[in-house]
Amino acid sequence: MYYKLNDKELKVIQQASKITSTDYELINEFIPTDSFMSLVEDLLLEISNLKEEKQDLENDIRDNYKPIPASEMYGISDKDFI
Repeated sequence: MYYKLNDKELKVIQQASKITSTDYELINEFIPTDSFMSLVEDLLLEISNLKEEKQDLENDIRDNYKPIPASEMYGISDKDFI
């Protein structure tokens, strides 16, 4: 069974298709109804992957970088202001 997409829905499906790099068997403005569940699952997987990547980056920053004081960043010392 196929669902006929209006212009707005077609653009949304095409954007989701680009994000997931998956062809959802679109035939002009028609999409198989079974493809909707696959599309949702694929988008949820993309969200999960991005959350994991964000967490990894946050952990990397926390573990490998330290805050730099302004005096060190700009090459000044507190004595310059006394």
